[in-house]
Amino acid sequence: MKRIFYLLSLSAVLATPACKTAKPTSGTNEKPNITGSTNLPQSYYDKVRQTVDPASGLAVATDPEYGVTQQKPICVGGKTDSGARNQQRYLNALRGPGGEEISYRRRGSCCAFKTPNGIIGGMGMLDVYEVSWAGSAKPMLLYLNFYDDGPLLAPVGLTLAQP
Repeated sequence: MKRIFYLLSLSAVLATPACKTAKPTSGTNEKPNITGSTNLPQSYYDKVRQTVDPASGLAVATDPEYGVTQQKPICVGGKTDSGARNQQRYLNALRGPGGEEISYRRRGSCCAFKTPNGIIGGMGMLDVYEVSWAGSAKPMLLYLNFYDDGPLLAPVGLTLAQP
């Protein structure tokens, strides 16, 4: 049902670039309108953290905008068949600044963009996840693109799970 909402809203939202075609704009700090929350209980995400293996081969980004702005999303690839699982694997590989286990929750979607891997006329939307850890002052928002592949990096300030 949530994917139907996304598909219907794609035509109503202006496109913004994502991943390799993304270019920072003067509006980098603008807060996008996040819509379509899934309203899943935190217990769902907690179970995913325990049952889905983390992605491997990640590094830490040097660009402070990587993953935390709509202009430079994290491209996990997979489209509609494995995109959600790729998002979960990616998030399960992240840790807080001191190696703390993170907690995450999908806030919704935003930021329509054109992509050759998209649906309905080559369009996609970014998923927005809220990430926190013990001792974090406020949650961090991460922008994930599950249509396109790209380098998987931990945003500046986060670390990676140890194998």
